[in-house]
Amino acid sequence: MKLELDGRVALVTAGSRGIGLAVARALVGEGAEVAICGRQPDSLSSAEEALSALGPGSATAYRADLARPADVDELADAVLARHGRVDVLVTNTGGPKTMPFLETTLDDWERAWAQLLRPVVQLTQRVAPEMCSRGSGRIIMLSSTWVKQPKLGGVLSSVMRSGVASLAKQLSNELATHGVLVNHVMPGATDTERMDEIVERAATARGVTAELVREELNAAIPLARPARADEIAAVVAFLAGSASSYVTGASVQVDGGQVQAML
Repeated sequence: MKLELDGRVALVTAGSRGIGLAVARALVGEGAEVAICGRQPDSLSSAEEALSALGPGSATAYRADLARPADVDELADAVLARHGRVDVLVTNTGGPKTMPFLETTLDDWERAWAQLLRPVVQLTQRVAPEMCSRGSGRIIMLSSTWVKQPKLGGVLSSVMRSGVASLAKQLSNELATHGVLVNHVMPGATDTERMDEIVERAATARGVTAELVREELNAAIPLARPARADEIAAVVAFLAGSASSYVTGASVQVDGGQVQAML
């Protein structure tokens, strides 16, 4: 399937590792000019080098802390100054700590808003007007299956990511007449450093081994394993490409069948 992403400009946030890096790799492999951002200079440098060597597209890395509004504006300024436009925006954000609601503080909620929802709103505000003026664009927002099937301890993530899901649906209606397609991808359990952190916290809280938590997690997935990051990235790449020209307003779960809801 030809996705026709040659020369397209894509911005992938939190793109130096995990799912974000896998998405950037998929888009570069399809010929896109990909901008990634992250907080750690070493990870960014390694990711930029690896992506640039991959081809046929290109990659440029920018240091940005998405929880800092000034960094988000500087990121948008830099990408637009270099490329003049963003054809594909992929909003990917790291997750907050897992904890029960009764252990959260207002500071935890403020950090979760700043980390997960505010940068998505801010970046979309920066790139969507130009997309609309050209009559073309793709916005793909990543969240989590916790939006549909909440998990104990995941209250900060599920609430803020539900806001992301609502934003994607709202924008899909508002921007469709301008030729901008907006979709929402919900990864399930994925073999990344983030999953390692969640497993370790759950094991510590329960006083059991991480191996037991992983076994239980796999047993709850019909495919009996977590996703690979590249399996999530393949869905994002499809939504970024020409083959998805009649897909907007969709919430796509990529979870090996773990969510049991019919719809």
